[in-house]
Amino acid sequence: MEIIITQWALDSYLDLKAENVFTHEEYKKVLRIDVLRLQVYPNDSKFKQGKFWSPAQDRNSSLIANGYKMKWHQIGNGRVQLRLTVGIFGNECILCEAYVKKDDKVDNRKLARFKVYLDLIRQGSYTVRGRLT
Repeated sequence: MEIIITQWALDSYLDLKAENVFTHEEYKKVLRIDVLRLQVYPNDSKFKQGKFWSPAQDRNSSLIANGYKMKWHQIGNGRVQLRLTVGIFGNECILCEAYVKKDDKVDNRKLARFKVYLDLIRQGSYTVRGRLT
């Protein structure tokens, strides 16, 4: 799979980094390594772990088409729950937005925005900022 970084993903990464949500070491040794697993999706056993990977659902528990969440627990000095929304289209994993899950309200708002991002991706209306290799 090709891993595509959108402007949304880059912006959210830079915001989280500026807020010191995770350390440089956590990024290099945990987050980046886990995201790179998308290259072999779904053939890495970590994608079978519900605490790490799951289909995205909206506030009504309906599945969001093409939408998934990567999840990390106890990240950074604040020991937060970090989420990364990922759209999967054919042979492309499109990174959309990373955020701290503070509560269900934040999660629901971010997932509602994720649905909009996925619609924009389907329309070809998004900006690619890079690819992970």
